[in-house]
Amino acid sequence: MSYFLPTRRALLAGAAATTAGLALRPELSLAASAARRPPSEDPVRLFSNENRYGPCEGALRAMRESLHLASRYAAVDSIATLKRLIAEQEGLTPDHVVLTSGAFEALTLIANKFSTGGGGVVCSERVYDVLPTYAAQAGGKVVRVPLDASMTHDLEAMEARVDANTRLVSVCNPSNPTGTIVDAAKLRAFCDKVSSKATVLVDEVYIHYLEAPASQSMVDLVRAGKNILITRSFSKIYGLAGMRVGYALGQPALIKQLHEMRASLLSSVSTVAAIASLQDTAFVTRMRKLNAESRKVTTAVLDEVGMKYIPGHANFLWIPLTAKQLDLPARFAPHGFHLLTNPRNAISADVSALRLTLGTVEEMRTFGTLLRSVLKS
Repeated sequence: MSYFLPTRRALLAGAAATTAGLALRPELSLAASAARRPPSEDPVRLFSNENRYGPCEGALRAMRESLHLASRYAAVDSIATLKRLIAEQEGLTPDHVVLTSGAFEALTLIANKFSTGGGGVVCSERVYDVLPTYAAQAGGKVVRVPLDASMTHDLEAMEARVDANTRLVSVCNPSNPTGTIVDAAKLRAFCDKVSSKATVLVDEVYIHYLEAPASQSMVDLVRAGKNILITRSFSKIYGLAGMRVGYALGQPALIKQLHEMRASLLSSVSTVAAIASLQDTAFVTRMRKLNAESRKVTTAVLDEVGMKYIPGHANFLWIPLTAKQLDLPARFAPHGFHLLTNPRNAISADVSALRLTLGTVEEMRTFGTLLRSVLKS
């Protein structure tokens, strides 16, 4: 199992480390900063691709004002409103939308749906491991295809591995953990062709970090009635990772089946937070700009110290490491920066790379200062 797949123990440990961080509200500016607690109490988490700026003000206000509903299940009207807003944003109907507990649940539902009974699943060799892991556990025949030389999905090689037993083909765009993207025209042609043989899943959890996300999304193929599934999440750019809201888009008949397979319910608080997030249309643009600035600050330091990286397009960087750099998480931890869920663990030699989440601009400036220092130690 990949070291990127969070275990239950890792998730609990991460939640404990984050408790103090819930109070942080840096201003949404390039000079964002906030008073910090001692490092041991309030680590800067640069490993889960969370939005370090947090949710928009509207979402925070909605959560505060709905805390009295914590004893209740989410109202049917609130769920319907969230589905309608998502559908309207994508030019679909609510019947094209299934709400899930983060994209994590959406991926597990899809894995189980298409893998039970030995169905074939084609995905890339280096990918966020939730879908292939759950597919294998469900009895699926998982085929992992190596990335190309640029660490991008090799669409031709993936198509060549599709056979009569293939039920699902999965593409993550932007890709996790490398952050690379596939040319939109090539991906659209691939989806159009392959979807006649198997369902094509396009994981678009990080798509809002792209400068022109609408032109990169494959949701137009869903609108056209193609055999395509799209997964999205409020956990990343919207800053609602702890609220666990995700969704999948697809043809109504398949969406209905996934809905009936769900193992969780959205909470009242998380539902109103997601609704408020969609209504703040300027927030995503601000976050995209701040993320680009954080990336610029970070890559400048990496260039300075001679560390290679994949020029990704999401809120993280994929950084190959030498054998002497595998303990970087432990060296950063005393300074209050956690690069892994458990920074005491060295990065395994078979991975030999760090997926570094981009924090606030100020956090990444501090990261750069620390990187210069720890590399000399």
